[in-house]
Amino acid sequence: MNRLTMNTHNVLCWDARFFMIAGVFMLINTVMLWARFYLDHQLSILWPAIPAVIGLAAGVFGLFKLYTPAVNNAPFMAKSGVSFAFLACFSLGSAAIWLFGMSLLYGAVPQPTPQWFTLLIVIFMVAVVLAFLCYAIAFLRCEAQRKIGYLLSVPVAMWALMLVVCSIKGMEAGLSLDYYTNAVISVAFLALGFSLRK
Repeated sequence: MNRLTMNTHNVLCWDARFFMIAGVFMLINTVMLWARFYLDHQLSILWPAIPAVIGLAAGVFGLFKLYTPAVNNAPFMAKSGVSFAFLACFSLGSAAIWLFGMSLLYGAVPQPTPQWFTLLIVIFMVAVVLAFLCYAIAFLRCEAQRKIGYLLSVPVAMWALMLVVCSIKGMEAGLSLDYYTNAVISVAFLALGFSLRK
């Protein structure tokens, strides 16, 4: 095995770990959502949100690690994808720092939250979707790596489905699909992790 092949193998191993972490946390999120739905004790929505954010963040870090093979397939799509991934990290990091600061200083998050905070969350969600879409297209262009492209497109399809339902039936109906879509996304992340390990 030459040095280039060994380096590529090491990079993909780290990709696999990030996506497997993402899959596990999205699965935890799904279990918590179902527990919140079925249990008499009302679990705060904050508890399922924490593993979801960790899972999505791990998925975004996985995209960073996939940049090298993606840029070889489709330079423009890979560069666009990594730019959206950086934007997602910046917006999520800014929101997390504000939440942590408010919790330390005041012991609680002000209600209602400021409009700019909501804007950061929207930017994060849109940037994550576009990052995954760009990477999926980049991998779909290479026949040998098409399986990775299909698996990367699964979260995009789930988020698109939620968006369509939101536009037709309203925000609450669209967001309620996360009971099912997050389970599918977790399976896709885990499958992606196993595929990259091979």
